[in-house]
Amino acid sequence: MKHTMALELVAGPLLGAVFNVLLERIASSEVVNFFKSKNSDRLLKRLKIILLSVNAVLNDAEEKQMKNESVKEWLEELKDVAFAADDLLDEICTDAEIKAKEVNTLHSTSMKFYDKGLEEKIEDVHEKLEFIIKQKEVLDLKLGKEVKVAHKTPTSSVIEASDVYGRDGDKEALVNMVLSHDAHDEKIGVIPIVGMGGIGKTTLAQLIYNDYRVQKEFDLKAWIYVSEEFDICKITKNLLEVVTSCSCDIEDLNSLQRNLKMYLQKKRFLFVLDDVWDENYDNWDKFRSPFKHEGALGSKIIVTTRSGHVASIMQTVPPYYLSELSNEYSWNLFSKHAFDYGDSSVHRSLEKVGREIVRKCKGLPLAVKTLAGLLRSKSDKQEWYKVLNSEIWDLQDRESNILPALRLSYHYLPSHLKRCFAYCAIFPKDYEFEKENLILLWMAEGFLQQSKRHRRIEEVGNEYFCELVSRSFFQQPRRGKPCFLMHHLVNDLAQFVSGTFSVRIEGNNSNEVEERTRHLSHIVADSSSCLNLKDVSKAKHLRTILQIRPIGTSIDLFNNTPNDLLTKLTCLRVLSLVGAHIYSLPDSIDELKHLRSLEVFDTQIVRLPESICSLFNLQTLKLVGCYNLVELPKGIHKLVNLRYLDITKTCLRWMPLHMSELRSLQKLSDFFVGEYGSSIGELGELSSLHGTLCIHYIEHIGNCKDSVKAKLKEKHGLEKLSLEWGGSGDTDNSKHEKTILDSLQPHTNLKELDIYHYPSTEFPDWLGDHSFCNLVSLQLKGSKYCYKLPPLGQLPLLKELHIIKFEGLVNVGSEFHGNRNSSATDSFPALEILRIEYMSAWEKWCHYADNAGSRAFCHLRELHIESCPKLIGDLPGNLPSLTLLLIRDCKALLCSIPKAPALRVLNIQNCENLEFPVHAPWYHQSLTSLFLHGSCDSLMLLPLDLFPNLKSLDIWGCKNLEALTVSASNATPPNFKSLHSIWIRHCPKFTSFPKGGFAAPKLTLLTINYCEKLNSLPEQITNLMPNLKQVQLRGCPKIESSTMRPLRIRICKLLEGKQNHSDPLFARLEGLATVHSPSSR
Repeated sequence: MKHTMALELVAGPLLGAVFNVLLERIASSEVVNFFKSKNSDRLLKRLKIILLSVNAVLNDAEEKQMKNESVKEWLEELKDVAFAADDLLDEICTDAEIKAKEVNTLHSTSMKFYDKGLEEKIEDVHEKLEFIIKQKEVLDLKLGKEVKVAHKTPTSSVIEASDVYGRDGDKEALVNMVLSHDAHDEKIGVIPIVGMGGIGKTTLAQLIYNDYRVQKEFDLKAWIYVSEEFDICKITKNLLEVVTSCSCDIEDLNSLQRNLKMYLQKKRFLFVLDDVWDENYDNWDKFRSPFKHEGALGSKIIVTTRSGHVASIMQTVPPYYLSELSNEYSWNLFSKHAFDYGDSSVHRSLEKVGREIVRKCKGLPLAVKTLAGLLRSKSDKQEWYKVLNSEIWDLQDRESNILPALRLSYHYLPSHLKRCFAYCAIFPKDYEFEKENLILLWMAEGFLQQSKRHRRIEEVGNEYFCELVSRSFFQQPRRGKPCFLMHHLVNDLAQFVSGTFSVRIEGNNSNEVEERTRHLSHIVADSSSCLNLKDVSKAKHLRTILQIRPIGTSIDLFNNTPNDLLTKLTCLRVLSLVGAHIYSLPDSIDELKHLRSLEVFDTQIVRLPESICSLFNLQTLKLVGCYNLVELPKGIHKLVNLRYLDITKTCLRWMPLHMSELRSLQKLSDFFVGEYGSSIGELGELSSLHGTLCIHYIEHIGNCKDSVKAKLKEKHGLEKLSLEWGGSGDTDNSKHEKTILDSLQPHTNLKELDIYHYPSTEFPDWLGDHSFCNLVSLQLKGSKYCYKLPPLGQLPLLKELHIIKFEGLVNVGSEFHGNRNSSATDSFPALEILRIEYMSAWEKWCHYADNAGSRAFCHLRELHIESCPKLIGDLPGNLPSLTLLLIRDCKALLCSIPKAPALRVLNIQNCENLEFPVHAPWYHQSLTSLFLHGSCDSLMLLPLDLFPNLKSLDIWGCKNLEALTVSASNATPPNFKSLHSIWIRHCPKFTSFPKGGFAAPKLTLLTINYCEKLNSLPEQITNLMPNLKQVQLRGCPKIESSTMRPLRIRICKLLEGKQNHSDPLFARLEGLATVHSPSSR
């Protein structure tokens, strides 16, 4: 597998990326020409020499700062001046680009020039750099020295299993993988265990290696500690020595591998390669050559690594990602090492603070064990609180190996990734951030280096992000969600390496801001939170103000107007005013000449000032949720560097003229086709659009020439497209609208398509064409005149389809599955979710699912049919993958339920004529939830024993249901091991439960309401339902008093005064059992 970024084992220093950018800027034509124009060529050369001289000692300085406070301070000073130099060069480049644009364009601009006083600033930076460079000799900083890593203690296979907590599930899963013969067509299986430093990968590998089942299964076993250097000769030699139990003096790789190959023949072996870092596929391929085809089937190699890239190179099965310990297991581990004999009861006074310390470790076993060992000899509660309230890096390396373990991962990051990671210090702990948003921030700060001109800078950012995810710096807390976060200790590491340059302010406490501070985040606690402008303005070179607040919170960012902010903090690159209580931005916004990212979403802003169009460097403008925003600035087309414009959830009705000049745009969330302003044709020049685009008010397109000019068919970067008509017209202009939609055909790379309120009778031919082989989601909604569906069945990757509110559609026929020249029996080959809703005229559905050999809908998991009052039939007859079926408000539906052997949830509501397939056993075994509400009037008896895995039974308004039954052949009551709740309500003919009762050991809730003919509760309720906690009865006047004795009764005239409070079930009931006779309602 090829990777674009291999691991740099000699990684660069944090400041290395900054200096690389400075040196690139100095060599740029804009800067060179500026210095020439000022006759300052010599000054430029001196500046370059100084930067090169400083850059040469950065490695040594980064190593020595850990133990030398003077070197650390020297680096801080250097970083401060480097930021100032970057601001200065950015100003020069901006000035030059604006002047060039002024010359090359016909219309003038109002953009300001910023070269006033630049020479004085250059001299100031030069003097500071010269002073700093003189200090390197005093500090004994060496040229070109590589950063060394503290020596790591090798691991071995030996482990004390009693010291391990919370890994039983992980161990069993991996033992099964080790003993399995499934290596995905490879003779030798490679199983990577992946996780952040200190998570317990080595410990888990030791548990597996020493498991008795594993011991019996393998002829040869070897444990090899690899670490940073993947020395093929050394590792092979170590393996050979272990498998032969003899020392080896061979140094030639060829001889080593031939000998190893000979010993492995026909033997089943298990090797563990612990702590692998190297991401070079060639090294791995050369190393495994002796045993790639040797050894017996079922041989395994376990690899532990922090890198997802290492795993992807080596794996033959998916990697096993190791997660954190739970709080309780973490406490058990802590107690084991903090207290004598692991008994915390002797020190009750320390348990509370101890548990808080454990929570601080966030399930990282290394941190738990280290802090426990540190506190083992200390019984003073104050010492424990000192550890609780200190940061991890406050502990010395000799006391704690937590920071060195985490710092090792950081050390091996390339310079550009170190910079990106350090920036994340502005995020509070447990803060979930989205990948796209962080990439935009990195872009605004200038962290993304474009090595190749044909690559989008967003793609570079995505690569950086994925690299940090791969190395466990970022984690995805919930699968399927686009959010990420950092482990608490990784967050601590980010703060440590960022130092005073990044500050997080919580609430109103802004006194931590220093003059050096460049990045500031404001964590809003409530609406009273605000920043003190006096404190913040101390950081006069501040680059970032990021607002982080709870959703829906509106705040006053400063107890001053934004104008005060803008005139004092002119170096800002990122300004986030999210949720700020503001109605406008001041005209002085154009003072922020370095600004790249402006976020004003969820504010009350009505209009943006025209001066915002002078922000030449602006790349990102987010206006999401500005519901009062009625127009964009007329001069927005002047923002030639704008790449990201998000105007979702605004009140815009049109776009300003000349939108086509925004040729740098990569993301445009919405385009509003107005009666005036930019026509849709202006989209044609925006050839680089990516992501999502929603086009509103398509009815305003006068002729198809404009829509053709939009060139949607050429926008290969779009992944999601929404096309919306206003939906208010009552007239049918079918031919024109079909022509318009035909001309808006998107590129076949499209993944998601939504079409709303399409007013024509037919869809154009491109919709449903099999060339749209990437389309996975399609939503068609509100096409009131359309009388037939497009041929969607031949879309090969379509997974989700919504068809909603087609008021004129009567029949769904063969055209839906595909055209006549295709195999309709194989239609919808990938479809997983189908929703058909609010189809007021729909009557019939003709399909191929019943044909012999049909594979139509073969992967459908969910089928929702709702509010189709005239639908008679038929539903597809055979749905082998269906797990959820919902049919609601289809009163005319007569057909039976589809054959669905995998069905787990069946929900039928308000479908009186639908047949319930009591005698069709094909889905009964898998069903876990059954909901029948006002449906299936023909159902009289419901045999419960047809549903052995049922968990929830909910029956409401089934007017002819008489009884729940079981098979008469059962000698003993059937046992429903999974059933936990039963609701039976408003069933006027319901009389009885199964004779002899039924066992439901997990049943906790029984609700029976308004079943007037019910004579008794289930028999043997006390014995057969031991966990019943809540019984609710209402409107069941005929229940015999003898069956009510176990229940708590509040209101029941028939049974008043007959409660038996000594019954054992009565003591268990937590809920309130209430019975109403009809007269008490």
